[in-house]
Amino acid sequence: MSIVRDPAHSDGAPTIEGTGIRVKDVAVAYEHSGYEPDEITQLYPNLSLGDVHRALAYYYDNIDDFRPAESATA
Repeated sequence: MSIVRDPAHSDGAPTIEGTGIRVKDVAVAYEHSGYEPDEITQLYPNLSLGDVHRALAYYYDNIDDFRPAESATA
């Protein structure tokens, strides 16, 4: 599966094709909750290990799109 953006689903957030699972949710499970990729497949049984790695690669390749912009202060 690939990463897709569909304005009709998940408000256009990047999702794993055919699952509705957002890239952000996979990244949060990995980065903030400390789950390993194989554990994420247990959280989301519709995902293969390859899907999880694809989602994480997409996240890290586009990380600025996922992190809030820092406000510029003088």
